[in-house]
Amino acid sequence: MPLKSHGEVQHIDGKRVASPEYRSWQMMKNRCHNPKARDYAYYGGRGITVCRKWREDFVAFLADIGRRPAPDYTLERRNTNKGYSPSNCYWATRETQSRNRRYATTRQWELADKLGVSVATARHYLWIVRRELRGEPTRYTVPPEAVRIIKKHMKEKL
Repeated sequence: MPLKSHGEVQHIDGKRVASPEYRSWQMMKNRCHNPKARDYAYYGGRGITVCRKWREDFVAFLADIGRRPAPDYTLERRNTNKGYSPSNCYWATRETQSRNRRYATTRQWELADKLGVSVATARHYLWIVRRELRGEPTRYTVPPEAVRIIKKHMKEKL
């Protein structure tokens, strides 16, 4: 593959400085295709790959995904079980990414939105209701309307 000049890496004070998009592209390829990478087990190790077009050409990656909208955005996959490709990737905030994890099944932020409370309060209410459903005693109470919403929420997620 011939080297292409894309202007995304500069040398400043003797140091190599890459654009945020270029760094994201490098890290994406590394975690999916380098078995020595720290996070390889969670990406390449479970079959997550980068499409050939993006793996071989940063300019194609940038043309498809565009520049980051703001500094707090990072590369995200819509479906965490699929690889990096134009149809599965976009720039997202950390909050959005935290809601798109394989283990985020309870979706406590959705429950918090439904109840009109903080995520911490929703988590606490959920803990109390689960204890009560298992027949375990608790000294805390949850408002009856919140219990109804939580039980409905739990059924939706099963």
